[in-house]
Amino acid sequence: MTRRAAPVDYPVALTVAGSDSGGAAGIQADLKTMEACGAYGTSVVTSVTAQNTRGVHGVHHLPPADVAAQLDAVRDDYDVRAVKTGMLGRSDTLETVVEGVAEIDAPVVVDPVLVATSGDALADDRVEAAYETLFAHAALLTPNADEAETLTGVDIESRVDARVAGERLREQGADAALVTGGDPYVEDDRDIAVDVLVTADDVRVFEHERVETARTHGSGCTLSSAIAARLATGDDLDTAVEAGIEHVARAVRYPHAVGTETGSVHHLAALRDDADRHATVEAVRALRAEHGDASVAGATPYAESAADVAAPDASGVVRFDVPSRPGELLLAAREHDPSLRYAATVPYDAETWGEDGARTCAPDPSLPPDERVARAFDVCADAPVLVDPSECDGDAATCFAADVAALRERLP
Repeated sequence: MTRRAAPVDYPVALTVAGSDSGGAAGIQADLKTMEACGAYGTSVVTSVTAQNTRGVHGVHHLPPADVAAQLDAVRDDYDVRAVKTGMLGRSDTLETVVEGVAEIDAPVVVDPVLVATSGDALADDRVEAAYETLFAHAALLTPNADEAETLTGVDIESRVDARVAGERLREQGADAALVTGGDPYVEDDRDIAVDVLVTADDVRVFEHERVETARTHGSGCTLSSAIAARLATGDDLDTAVEAGIEHVARAVRYPHAVGTETGSVHHLAALRDDADRHATVEAVRALRAEHGDASVAGATPYAESAADVAAPDASGVVRFDVPSRPGELLLAAREHDPSLRYAATVPYDAETWGEDGARTCAPDPSLPPDERVARAFDVCADAPVLVDPSECDGDAATCFAADVAALRERLP
């Protein structure tokens, strides 16, 4: 019997950008990100770059007629719900894109790409000067601090400077501007990254922990395309921006180990994390059934918060975002070893722990969990056993492992 097709009705998003042969940025990044964020991605290629994590080695700009033909083809056949623009390269290409997006009744997110992460120029001076014609159609601009400085003439060293730059970008025609953080602002700790959203009604500041990595190639493209995809699904601007920032934060936290140290962000980290949630719950259920005296928890592969950690609730049902000692400690341990995915807290008896006794550490219990875990890793960098003294029930030990089999071996 011939099977019946089951079409999936995804909202359509369009990216207008250059091609990155390295797959980290440009059209390649946009399409992966749009799919990960719930939109069907269509594309218009403006330029072809010979590019990798070391830099841009060549650029070929497509003739404007070819860009227009792609825009016409997409517009004539697809119900485009949101548009993202990236690298446009030349002023005549920009003019063509302005004409094309003006015919599409959908929000436009403009990533004013001027240089690659490597520092190589991706647009000429005439494009920079002509951007205002595109800004007039933009629901949102997403420049990084350097691009915002170039476009506005504002030296951005503080949150106030970022707000002023955002206001000037709005004066140039855009409905809103999201100035993304580069170097830490003067009033901020070096561990904090800050993005400033300026709209007609409000100024909103997004703070998130800075990740110590140079593997950020494609982060700007990923952010703007994630926001466009969420707008296509029907999110309002604030919701779409918040979701986009969360998406790119995870993509930067878990980058691809490809190329040089400036390698690619992981555009599909959130999607793959979601795909593993059921398996994580099942693993925690199995551990709980085998070790009735243990309190257990499991994290998804790209876990970022308690919402990504599964543990039994008060009724014994394993679900995510349940407060638990092993879950809290597991998240802290993953800051030192991101491969760790499972944790178990059990009664501690030094005689029964055998070889793992050498890994035990009992830092001051009054310290916050992250500091206690950090001290444990100082003592034993290879998955330490954290011992918590208890006046009522005796000491408790929490151990960590990258998979269920390894955790089983560690438990007495």
